[in-house]
Amino acid sequence: MFFMFFLLFLANFLINSNNPPTGRMWLLMEVWTILISLLLLIKHKLPPMRQILLSILLAAAVAAAYINYSLFTLASTSIITLLSSLAIFSTFNKYREGSLVFLNKKSKISVAVSLLIGVAAGILLGILNLMFMSDLGEFTVKLTYFQVALSPAIYEEIAMRALFNALCLSSLNGRIETRAQHFTVWFMMIIPHVLIHTPDYFIHGGIIGGLIPTIMLAVLFGLPFAALQKKRDITSAMLGHGIVDVIRFCFIGLPG
Repeated sequence: MFFMFFLLFLANFLINSNNPPTGRMWLLMEVWTILISLLLLIKHKLPPMRQILLSILLAAAVAAAYINYSLFTLASTSIITLLSSLAIFSTFNKYREGSLVFLNKKSKISVAVSLLIGVAAGILLGILNLMFMSDLGEFTVKLTYFQVALSPAIYEEIAMRALFNALCLSSLNGRIETRAQHFTVWFMMIIPHVLIHTPDYFIHGGIIGGLIPTIMLAVLFGLPFAALQKKRDITSAMLGHGIVDVIRFCFIGLPG
């Protein structure tokens, strides 16, 4: 599946269109996540009602990020979030031993620890992200920054990271044992999401100019968020991702 995805990633550079290559890769990723979600839902059926309600809540939060912007993006991202959430819950219910935890709620302390880890990771990675930016503006804080950050925080961590973990888990029948299997899970949780951010780097910088940012994004951002999901819970990764984007918005504003 990744080989097919990578071939389409390469073919994307050959398309002459007004739609930029990075935009086309995001569209491809959206189609990919819908197909994966439907595949997993057909295989494992719907999760219990409480998880359906949680999935609806997550989708509504993502929709809120775009309520004053694009109606099409609002609809597509919220639907994808809903389908992906249902898919990961149903898969993790089937294979509990190797599943990701949505929120570590063994106790009130464990919940607090997850939140603190997410905040700490978000602040640290947010500051690190600023160090690689050259177009920083004045620091401003707006409520819309927190609103828009709901999308990358929830949508990307659910549909573009946790879903790929669920796909690997389902494909391996819940048995992730060998080094190759563990590597595959980490790879799929990191690289596809990183690649859709990088077409412009390859276009303007060539192969080397594209590979360096790809590796940096994978190591500095993809790996930490994947580690949070696997070693702690999905909630800490969502919180950390959201804070990174809020910090970025405070210095460079919202994306155009």
